[in-house]
Amino acid sequence: MNTGSPAGRLFAGLMLLMAFLIWSTPVQQADATQRLQDPAPVTLPDRETKQAAVDDILGEDILGIAKSDPAAMEVIQKYIDAVGGREAMLSITDRVERFKNTKIDPTNETVMKMARFLKRTGEGVLMIREEWQLPGLGLTKNNEPLNFVQVYDGEKAWVKAMGAVSPLAGKTLIVFVWDKHIDDFFITFQDNGYIASLKEDQTVLGTACKMVELKSFAGNQVQMFAFSDEDGLLLRKTWNEGQAPAVIKKEVFFSEYTRIRFSDDRNRWIKIPTIKKIFEDGELSLEQNYDEIALNSGVSPTLFGRPEGRSFDEVRREREAARAAEQEASAGDAEAGEKKPVWERPKPKPKPVWEKPKPKPVIKPDILPKPDPKPDPKPKPDPKVFDLDSNNIPDLLQRESALVDHLC
Repeated sequence: MNTGSPAGRLFAGLMLLMAFLIWSTPVQQADATQRLQDPAPVTLPDRETKQAAVDDILGEDILGIAKSDPAAMEVIQKYIDAVGGREAMLSITDRVERFKNTKIDPTNETVMKMARFLKRTGEGVLMIREEWQLPGLGLTKNNEPLNFVQVYDGEKAWVKAMGAVSPLAGKTLIVFVWDKHIDDFFITFQDNGYIASLKEDQTVLGTACKMVELKSFAGNQVQMFAFSDEDGLLLRKTWNEGQAPAVIKKEVFFSEYTRIRFSDDRNRWIKIPTIKKIFEDGELSLEQNYDEIALNSGVSPTLFGRPEGRSFDEVRREREAARAAEQEASAGDAEAGEKKPVWERPKPKPKPVWEKPKPKPVIKPDILPKPDPKPDPKPKPDPKVFDLDSNNIPDLLQRESALVDHLC
């Protein structure tokens, strides 16, 4: 049987277990008991020996774990040398950065000032402190800037906002410490489970670049990096966030590399990009401009303790007590003056009854009176009216005579 195959290794392990059981038979129990009572000194294997044992047991032939492409590793090594070298990176004990974040929206820009402090502990744990100064945004009475602090001492974390301090844990803590490096991401990317592979060359900002893809061990994180073919510096980082169909393509462009010398050794230096521009789906979203970067300036470890201030629970209890006292005072005033209760629900407004609008009355035009006919200047005499004028007497007598003759 091939001892290098998985089956061969499993068979060898079973044989070793059987040998141990045979060695522990009752005949040798006395010697075993003596060894347990007076054990021999134990020498622990060093890190390289343990890593070699793990690689031998959990090698690529068993779990199918791919290894980084040597050509991609050459590109990454060229970048590390271009920014100062691995030795200089690993000699950083503390780091201070002050910069401005400009959040760009379609209608306005919001500028946030930030200070970041990083320090290694004696055990190599990274301590982090971030101090944010945000615009008031109308959240305070006089619209003062808002101060926001997050601290991680390697074990515990806190957040201070609006004068109250509360613990920082869970997903919020993971987001806070994620992707924070006192040296450089490419110093420890393999220890974090990333595998590098070389892709086709591209042109970024008019510069020919080598493209390196980093994929996490689980395959759920994929990042693409563009390194300048000329000087090896990193020009762009690309990745996707979210899940389909709401997937956002993010890009970070690095520019204005500046040589930063160590405060405790002016002969050592590293190069850092002082301008970073973040794009989301091709639109500029955030811009970082660094104002100050200091290396090994002697940052005190006390800076990473719990921020000064009352706990969030204490502030909350105080506000609730003040609110209750205000309500009691209002209730006492209401009882003394026989006023209505302090709190009562507002009466609901009656719903309007919708009905068809009444038709507007038709305005009738005023009837103008008809003008009187003009009087006849010479009215005709009425035959029934007898005019006793002397001039008409003969006619009357004649009519009377005719009437008498007719009746006879």
